[in-house]
Amino acid sequence: MTSPRNPWRPSRRTILFAAVPFAAGVLTLLATSGPAATPSMAPASRPNPHREDPWVMPPGEPTPPADEAAGPVRRHCALCHSYDYISTQPRLGRAGWAASVEKMRARYGAPIPTNDVPALVNYLVRHHGKE
Repeated sequence: MTSPRNPWRPSRRTILFAAVPFAAGVLTLLATSGPAATPSMAPASRPNPHREDPWVMPPGEPTPPADEAAGPVRRHCALCHSYDYISTQPRLGRAGWAASVEKMRARYGAPIPTNDVPALVNYLVRHHGKE
């Protein structure tokens, strides 16, 4: 008579189904990674639009206003969202934007330092909020 299967130990099939996509992803990353591009590798004849601000939006996309307050949006929000996505959100009040920023930090792991949250909320309320 065989002993009952331990429910905490994965079966061989489960391990195989998990290992194959993982291995394929690792191989894809290894195949597509090349030498890191450095600013010195860029052709001298072509200006680099990202030299001063690495978060320049692609051409044709709406961009945040050029004031100083847009810095936190470029540093933090533009990592995951386009400005078009941010600008099409419902108009929220200060409490709504603060809750939204906190949700991005807590639930989705957005790397927003605590000291940048007030400036970010102020910008969102001023340009995309109701007060």
